[in-house]
Amino acid sequence: MKLWRGFAIAATVAAVAGCASQRDQAQGGYDYLDVEERPILLVPEGMTAVAQSPEFRIPEIEGEHGPLGRANTIRAPRQVMPLVPGSRIEEGSRQSRIWFDAIEDMENVSGWVWEELLAVLDEEGYEIAELEDMSSVRTATKEQDQGSRARGGLWSALRRDRIDFSASYSLNINMQAPTHGRSAMLEVDASDVRWFEDGEQTTAPPFLQRELEASFINDLGIRMQRNFDRERVAQVRATRALRHAESPQGDPAYALDTTFEAGWVMMPGVFEYLGFVVEDLSQTDGVYLVDYQPGGEVGLFGRLAFWRSEDLGLLGLPRGSGYEFQLDEREGVLYITISHRDELLDEETMDELFPVFAEAFSEHAD
Repeated sequence: MKLWRGFAIAATVAAVAGCASQRDQAQGGYDYLDVEERPILLVPEGMTAVAQSPEFRIPEIEGEHGPLGRANTIRAPRQVMPLVPGSRIEEGSRQSRIWFDAIEDMENVSGWVWEELLAVLDEEGYEIAELEDMSSVRTATKEQDQGSRARGGLWSALRRDRIDFSASYSLNINMQAPTHGRSAMLEVDASDVRWFEDGEQTTAPPFLQRELEASFINDLGIRMQRNFDRERVAQVRATRALRHAESPQGDPAYALDTTFEAGWVMMPGVFEYLGFVVEDLSQTDGVYLVDYQPGGEVGLFGRLAFWRSEDLGLLGLPRGSGYEFQLDEREGVLYITISHRDELLDEETMDELFPVFAEAFSEHAD
């Protein structure tokens, strides 16, 4: 019984390993590799050979030009992706190129692309062999791990024996940009590409050069997209800079340089961060009625636990209902006043609460 169980486990491991190793392989058998070449058909004396159609003639080849069978990958070549706003590619092009155009208030697009390009080269460990500022870069040869694949056979599967792949190459990167700097074209060409299996150089898989070029451009695009988003978020948060003010009615208030509509949708995020729960609202009147429940609403047993101290949250205000936030916009400035049980919070209290509200609007009003 134990022997049978061990055999079943071994068979399962082999099957799983086999599935994993076929991830990049065509489905079906590879019996065509074992077909023996048949001799030329001998025509008996007195008979005429049938003329063969040239359409079905198999051309002669010398040796093996590329991987065969299980060693042949069916992966499609990697595509260059326009990940950054304003970027575009030429569909169907065999070259690894990408264009960047200015959007919104961008001015020095070419400078931004060049700066991010050098940052990616440094981040990914490329050594620069030649550099012409704002024009071209050639990297030194780099060795890069390309993953692994399970070896065939039951014994290799049991030992989890794998074939390690790596590649060595250098990148030639050229940037073309007009003098106004509001656009740029980047082209990447991988040269001296070599492929290794367990440290031994072998025939490189198809599309390896394209894979290396597109991967680098896409890594650059991911970094540029991330930094673009960060900058835009910082700009939006800058418009959320809360300040002390006096409302049009002369009451202590906070002010934001934004529209009523933008300020209205910010409030739920602020309330959630500070511990307020919206009970009622009227956008027409610009009013939010909220309860202050930092840490969540206290249940019956929590209220009976008189020995526990009351959680006053970030603001230190009394828990419970009766809080009202009034929003009023005048000439592009949004004024916010706060009252508790129909009494406006005085200027001293508003000053004490200001740092917490300022952080809430800057970081959590999404």
